[in-house]
Amino acid sequence: MAARGVVSKLLVLAGGAITLIGVVMLLVIAARAGLLNPQVRVGGGAALSVALIAAALRVHGRPGGSIGGTALAGTGIAGLFIVTVAMTSFYEWIPALGGLALAGAIAGAAGALAVRWRSELLAVAVTVAVAALAPVLTDGVTIGLVWFLVILQAAGIWPERLRGWCYLGFVRTLPAAGVALVYITDFHTVSSLPAALTIAALGVLSLVVSIGKDDELHTATFVTAMLPIAAQLNHLDRPVAILTGGAAAAALAAVAFAVPQLGTVRRIALGGVAGCLAIESAFVFTHGSWLPVLVLLPGLLVTAIATSSKSIVTTVFGLAFGVVGGAAYTCFANPAALSFSGRADADLSFATMVGGILLGAWAVLAAQALMGSALRVRPTIAATGAGVVGLYGATAASVSFGSSVAGTAGFHTAHLGVTVLWVSVAMFLMGLGIHLPRYGAAALGAGLLLTGCGIAKLFLFDLSTLGGATRAAAFIVVGLVLLFAGSRYAQAYARMRGGPGKGDVHNQPQPPAPVAMH
Repeated sequence: MAARGVVSKLLVLAGGAITLIGVVMLLVIAARAGLLNPQVRVGGGAALSVALIAAALRVHGRPGGSIGGTALAGTGIAGLFIVTVAMTSFYEWIPALGGLALAGAIAGAAGALAVRWRSELLAVAVTVAVAALAPVLTDGVTIGLVWFLVILQAAGIWPERLRGWCYLGFVRTLPAAGVALVYITDFHTVSSLPAALTIAALGVLSLVVSIGKDDELHTATFVTAMLPIAAQLNHLDRPVAILTGGAAAAALAAVAFAVPQLGTVRRIALGGVAGCLAIESAFVFTHGSWLPVLVLLPGLLVTAIATSSKSIVTTVFGLAFGVVGGAAYTCFANPAALSFSGRADADLSFATMVGGILLGAWAVLAAQALMGSALRVRPTIAATGAGVVGLYGATAASVSFGSSVAGTAGFHTAHLGVTVLWVSVAMFLMGLGIHLPRYGAAALGAGLLLTGCGIAKLFLFDLSTLGGATRAAAFIVVGLVLLFAGSRYAQAYARMRGGPGKGDVHNQPQPPAPVAMH
C-alpha cells in the first residue's frame, strides 16, 4: 500500500509538471512560431488553469482524492501565476505594479487554500513550479522576475506561521534570494536595492514569527535571505553603502535585543549577520586609516551593552568587533610606524589617534564584560589582556597625535610622554596591589614588569632616538616619577603591614616619660 501511495504521488506530480511545461510552451514557443494569436494563447492558458483548480476542489474532498486534488490545484495555481508573468513581462499588456498585485492575489489565495487543506506540499509545489518556469517568460534573470519571486516569498509567511511549516520558509526564500543574487552580480545596478532589502526584511520576519520550531533550518533560511543585501553593498556608492549597511546591521541587532524569546541559535545568527554587514560596510566605505574606527565604534557600543546585559552572545560579538578592529588598526599603527619618525609621518594621522583612543576604551569595557558575563574569565587574565591592548592603543594615540601636529619634533615629545605614561601606569598597578591584597601579587608583578619595560625603553630607544633636550627631560621626569612613587609605595606598604617605615620619625615609638620622684 505504501508503494502504491508513492507511485500515485509521483504520477500526479509528473503530470502537473508536464502540464505546466505545456502551458509555457503555449505562451512562449507558440508565440515565437506565430501560432494562434496572443489572446487565444493567454486565454487558453488561463482557462486551463481555472479548470484544473475547479477540478481540484471537486476531487479533494473525495476518498483518496487528497493527493490528486493537491496536484491539480498546484498545477492550476502555478499556471495562473505563470500567465500573469507572461501578461506582465512577455506580452507587456499590464503594467509592472498591476502584474505584481495580481500575482500577489494569486499567491495569497494559494496560501489560503494550502492552510485550509493543511497541505505544505501544495504551497511548496506552487513555489517550485513558478521559480522553475517563470524565467522562460521573463527571458532570463530580470528585476521583474526578482519581484515576482519576492511576492511568492512574502505570500508564504502567513501559512508558515499558522501551520508551523518549516520547509516552506526555505523553499520560498531560496529562489528569491538566489535570483536576486545572480541579478546583482551580473548587472551591478542600484535598482535591485529595494528588492534586496525586501528579501532581507522578509527573512527577518520569518525568523521572528516561526519562533520555537526548527531553529537550524529557519536560521539557514534567514542567512540565505541576507545574501542579496550583502552582495548589493559592494555595488553602492560609499555613503549609500555605509548608511544602508549600518542601518541594516542596527536593525538586526535591535531585533536580537528586542525579542529575547528568539533563542540562542537565532540571536547568534542575527548578531553574526549584523556584524558582517557592519564590517563589510566599513570596508566598502574606506580602505584607509579610518577603517578601524568604523569597526571599533560598533564594537565599543556592543561591548558597552554587554557590560550591563551580561549576555554571553553580546559579549562574544563585542569581542569579535574589537578583535577585527584591533587587527585592522595594527595594519596602520604598527610597531614600525610607532618607532621611526619617517614611518610615523607617512602612516600615522588623526584617524589612528582616534582609533587608538577607541581601542583603549574598548579594552577596558571588554575586561568588564568578560568578568561580568557567564563566561567567568578570571579577573587577572581579563585585566592583563585589557592592559596590554589598552596601553598599546594609548601609546599609538599619543604618537599619532604628536606626529600629526608637529612632525618629528612632535614624535619625540610624544615618546617622552609614552615613557612617562608606562612608568606611571606601573606605579599605579603596584599601588593597586596594596589596596587590593587579593590581587597583590599579580598587580605587583605587572607593575614591576611594566617598570622594567619603561626603563628599557628609556635606555634602548629614547636614549638613541630622541633629541638632546627631550632625552634629558625624559630621564629627569622618569627619575622623579620613580623617586616619588617609590617613596609613596614604601609608606603605603608600611601602613598596610601596620608598622612604621624606616626613618619615619613621627611614627617611631617614643620612650616612656620619666616618673617624678617625691
